[in-house]
Amino acid sequence: MGSVRETVNDQLLRLSYKDSRNIRSFLKSWGWLESLSLKGDTVAICILADLKTVTGIDIEKYDRLNREEFNLGYKQGKLSFYQYMSIAYVLVLGYSQEEIAYVMGVDQSVISQNIKRGIERIQRGLGAWEEPDE
Repeated sequence: MGSVRETVNDQLLRLSYKDSRNIRSFLKSWGWLESLSLKGDTVAICILADLKTVTGIDIEKYDRLNREEFNLGYKQGKLSFYQYMSIAYVLVLGYSQEEIAYVMGVDQSVISQNIKRGIERIQRGLGAWEEPDE
């Protein structure tokens, strides 16, 4: 029986929440972060906990046939409904901006803006600008 070992991922630890590209990358790599977490990567565990707290996204609640509970996850976080939907479906679940725009009845540029503003809200929620400079 394999044991979970506690590891500290120095590469992940060096990535700052101040850089919106890092936040975008973490969201797009949600599954990868979860697999690292299961292997005992304490940094990945912390990043996922932070993201879940601020966004309200809980992948375990995603059901392709009944998305209502997943879609209501925004109430648990700091994102608006539209920011949550854009970020959860495009960055985390991998749908295209065009697909989500069609479903939501808006132009693709609205989805892009929702993602941009949502990432800024995530950064504020994580206290990104309160991090000390190295």
